[in-house]
Amino acid sequence: MIIKIIPIKSKARLAGVIRYISNDKGRIKNYKPHGIFHNLIYTDILEIQKEIEDNYNLFAKKRSNGNIALHIIQSFSPIDKGKITPEIMFDLANSLLNTGYEKALAFGVMHLQDNHQHSHFIVSGNEFMSEKSTRLTKSKLYHLERSMLEYMKLNYPEFKISYDINNWGKKLTNEKEYYLSKRNPEIRLSKEDLKEKIQNIFRSSESSTQFYEKLKVEGFNTYKYKDSPFGINYGSDGRKIRFSRLGIEINQIKSLDKQFQRLQELASVLNSKEPLNLNYDKGRIHDHCFDPTLN
Repeated sequence: MIIKIIPIKSKARLAGVIRYISNDKGRIKNYKPHGIFHNLIYTDILEIQKEIEDNYNLFAKKRSNGNIALHIIQSFSPIDKGKITPEIMFDLANSLLNTGYEKALAFGVMHLQDNHQHSHFIVSGNEFMSEKSTRLTKSKLYHLERSMLEYMKLNYPEFKISYDINNWGKKLTNEKEYYLSKRNPEIRLSKEDLKEKIQNIFRSSESSTQFYEKLKVEGFNTYKYKDSPFGINYGSDGRKIRFSRLGIEINQIKSLDKQFQRLQELASVLNSKEPLNLNYDKGRIHDHCFDPTLN
């Protein structure tokens, strides 16, 4: 079992993660039978989001770059896929929340269709009607993970899981790095993060064709204007975003092909067996040549 904790620092991110965990890329049509509702009044995702936001706005001690909520993932080994049932996952989810976040608001959904079955949770950034933060120190996180493994060994000894937790609990996962690594359009990147990601793809591309292929691999389909790619479709609604809004002009993309063509021509010359024509002037000693007549 692995536990990841990713801080959520904006309302937009909170809304995106709630949408994502409740539909699992469209594979979950009704999340409520797979849902975990911890200290919550409502079961509707919009109401849950409002509960968590209100609890933060009314009671949390505001800090610069503070956490509105935490995104927690409880993941299990593919080795145990045939043994871990929804009932067991529900039990382990509740054990995790009661052990580490007893007084927090939390919403979770079990994702059962992947080889590594896992549960996602949104945990409020502060305890219910309290300014106390739910963020765990490294030692408390280590204690939580150790407690969960001991609980599993006691109640489910048949699982073939690793109990080595020497490297666990050392740090929380970085929010930006985690979500940039995801290709799911439901978890929206901020405008700055999206721009940075597309520009990094552009800088690593040698041609326009390679640029478009890399975009597709990362989950960004392109749309055309006047028969040429003009931007990307972004998000579950396929919103169109021009390349120019992402800091990349069409002429810059075209220049990739010119540079690539020049490199191909240069490579062809270097690989050719024909000697290079250096066009030396007859009777002239060039600056870089050694003249034996000079003392």
